[in-house]
Amino acid sequence: MENQVSMTGEYKINSEEDGLSVYLEKFPFITIIGKYDHILGPSCLYTPVEYEDENFIKNLLRDALNTKNKFVILNHDKFYSQTCKVRINDEDARGRNQLYAIILLRHIEKPLIPTVHFKKIEMLFRKVGEAEILKDNINVFDEFARQIRETYFNKDELLPLESCNLKVRSGVNTIQGFCELILEEKTKRKMLSDEMIIDYVNLMLDSCDEIIKALEENLQGSFHG
Repeated sequence: MENQVSMTGEYKINSEEDGLSVYLEKFPFITIIGKYDHILGPSCLYTPVEYEDENFIKNLLRDALNTKNKFVILNHDKFYSQTCKVRINDEDARGRNQLYAIILLRHIEKPLIPTVHFKKIEMLFRKVGEAEILKDNINVFDEFARQIRETYFNKDELLPLESCNLKVRSGVNTIQGFCELILEEKTKRKMLSDEMIIDYVNLMLDSCDEIIKALEENLQGSFHG
């Protein structure tokens, strides 16, 4: 099935650099969902804006996916991108998995989004369900993007990024979300592999490290304050 791209028409980018800069001054970030197909290469599945250059997102995805790191940061002239790669099990695919990319574009003057937020975003993405994700359904990705907007745009959860309470709360929410996801997959669908459980546990351990780091930094700050 040929991939389709969702464009909600929120904003039209006529010049990639200047247009994105204006858009990103108004919003915390732009969410893009992409996928790397073993045969077709990188393709965009969701973006809330229109781009004059059709190769812009494809090049962005290619650069983000052309590395083994799970989390990738790429700097551009007036903005930067942060990418979280998510592997979804697919028995029919080569390597038995499909590689998806959740990309957040952000204004160059705004601070980096902590990794703990991307772990929470990945948890929300996996809650969609592997079967639904593999359909590359535009409506499914629209709903996922809406959840991100509700979490971060409406509640301003990204601000302030340096808040210890925010980092701890986000870390705990991520751990809770993965625990609920494991229970749901094992009790209802019974389709969660040992490999995925290990991946989920590692992500939760990373969140524990983020919580410990935030608490230690806050404690050191109180000593010096």
